[in-house]
Amino acid sequence: MGGVCRSDHRCGQLACVKCARRYAGGVARRMLRTEALNLCVVEINLARSSFADFWSWRVEARNVVDYRRRTDRWWRDLAVSVWLNQDGMMRGIVALGPVTPDEFLTVFSRWPTTLRPIKPSSLRDEVYAIVQPSRLAFPALPPRRYQSLKLTIATRRSAPKTIPPLSEKAVSRYLEPMPILL
Repeated sequence: MGGVCRSDHRCGQLACVKCARRYAGGVARRMLRTEALNLCVVEINLARSSFADFWSWRVEARNVVDYRRRTDRWWRDLAVSVWLNQDGMMRGIVALGPVTPDEFLTVFSRWPTTLRPIKPSSLRDEVYAIVQPSRLAFPALPPRRYQSLKLTIATRRSAPKTIPPLSEKAVSRYLEPMPILL
């Protein structure tokens, strides 16, 4: 089938402008639904040369955030979605929640990082400016999805506490009368 992207057939290619706009809308809706507190655009300068370096950076960044989440409960509401751009910069959206921008910049100080606050109403446009095909870095074989080009750290939700069911004691069918002393 041809590479024409229409409303009844989405090509899903990273190089498709229409699909990138649609993807940005989906990311914005998901973020606004779950983690729309204290939104900022983040730029992290990786200065990496290969995708293997980028993938190792993803592990480092996730470990940094997970460590903070274990030591400070405020970091559990942090959400990060960043994409690798052609110039070696990671650009994306951070929902800081109760974490202050200074705390975030201090933790990510091992990489040159900048933050710029945004309004929730402009989130879709900001995500599209980051994921548009002319800015994303493509690997040698172009993938159909964004997973190889992005890092997403969602807010940590505590597991729902289940109440164990009450154990009903089996009641005997035949109740014997209690003896009476006269």
